[in-house]
Amino acid sequence: MRPETETAEAEQPQPATETAQAEGRTVRIPPKPTRAPRKRTPKLDELLAAAVDQARAALHGLAGQDEIGDHVGVVADDDRLVTHRFAATLAGYGGWEWFVTVARAPRSKVVTVCETGLLPGADAILAPDWLPWSERVSQEEKIRLDAIAAGEDPEAAVARARGAAEEDDQDRDQGQDQDESETEGGAAAEPQA
Repeated sequence: MRPETETAEAEQPQPATETAQAEGRTVRIPPKPTRAPRKRTPKLDELLAAAVDQARAALHGLAGQDEIGDHVGVVADDDRLVTHRFAATLAGYGGWEWFVTVARAPRSKVVTVCETGLLPGADAILAPDWLPWSERVSQEEKIRLDAIAAGEDPEAAVARARGAAEEDDQDRDQGQDQDESETEGGAAAEPQA
């Protein structure tokens, strides 16, 4: 062998093989081939897609017939697994949709209801993001709760806090008035000098 060939063979990664002892012999076990995961979109099952009436009947346990609107659509979640969506006509749930997930076994013609529920649609009105209590509570309420914890009258504590806040505002206003009068007096004194 030529030296060039030896280095080229040495640089190529060798597949990891396992060995096993069998009847006093060493046997090499080749590595299992790996496959990429399936990335195809599931095919819409015609039998399940046609089961609109069965899906609507499954919702009657959750809602009255007048609360279930028109069939909005059907989506294939996986092979032999689809979700039907119906408009919700519940008061206060504008834009929400009922859903029913149905499935069937391979080569079976029996449709099985897997899950039902209510989900927000694209135009649904949703609650605002949750805020912790410490961020929602007002300063006045914090003063009340601190006073209760200290065994004081909560209304008296709030009144004291309001009085202190008013005094701070008055002091601040007086300080601004003094600054303005000094600025005006200083401006008037400069041209005379």
